[in-house]
Amino acid sequence: MNKSNAQSIIFFGTGQTSLDALKVLSEKFTIEAVITKPDTTVHNKAQPTAVAAWARTNAISVYKPANKSELSALVAEKKFRANIGVVLDYGVIIPADVIDSFEHGIVNSHFSLLPTWRGADPIRAAVLHGDSVTGVTIMLIVPELDAGPILSWGEVALTDATTAIELRAELSELNCALLPETIQLYLDGSIEPIAQDTESATLTTKTRKEDGLLNPSLTAHELIRQINAYLGWPKSYFEVNGNLMVITKAKASDYSTDPGTLSTHNGKLYFGCNGGSLEIQEIQPAGKKPMDAQSFINGYKNLL
Repeated sequence: MNKSNAQSIIFFGTGQTSLDALKVLSEKFTIEAVITKPDTTVHNKAQPTAVAAWARTNAISVYKPANKSELSALVAEKKFRANIGVVLDYGVIIPADVIDSFEHGIVNSHFSLLPTWRGADPIRAAVLHGDSVTGVTIMLIVPELDAGPILSWGEVALTDATTAIELRAELSELNCALLPETIQLYLDGSIEPIAQDTESATLTTKTRKEDGLLNPSLTAHELIRQINAYLGWPKSYFEVNGNLMVITKAKASDYSTDPGTLSTHNGKLYFGCNGGSLEIQEIQPAGKKPMDAQSFINGYKNLL
């Protein structure tokens, strides 16, 4: 495509995942403006979003409405020329009047195979529930949560060892390959949007810090999925004698020890759970760097 004749887009996004997509889209489309969340304050200094910083560097107009009311007012005032929007990892609910202001609507990348895992945290949900496959769905947004008609999708396989961090990177790469082509085909009239089967929809909820607390009444395989899902944040943790510990890598074991406790056996470190235990391969005490099990055993004998 000759970029001088490219279709204009208004891009809504905030974080690194959305920035990855924005960079790819900018190679094939004209980005008329970027709409992102307001700056945060770090050490009394304004910190723009990743998307805002990149847009400024590339001489693209940036707008930072704080909520959906400000967003509606902005779009009504600016009367953008672009007849399509793209939203990914934005963080502000887009109201119906903003959607309707674009002739071709607003396209969204959702990191699941809709209608599975609608909602705020589809990547962690796929890992946490042991899904064997997930993917990216490109759809048109509607006021209902992740319920819009589907334009295209792509799949990736998961294993028992897949972490949410790894999966996010893989899905972002897939999205960057899928999104530009899908938008162009949609604008060309070569894609007919497909309605979702709402009866088979499943929902995610936003992950909370307390979700990371390891529940020893679960099986080792369930806990490993939690560790893989929550790696990075909120992390998978437990307390022993008032000391917070984060497990960053483990495998299932048939070794039996008291649920919720740490113990050693034949030079290995275990966390007891339902029907067996976790053999801990890497652990991180509060305020320390992650360490292998043997280093922990040598340095924290008082807790064992």
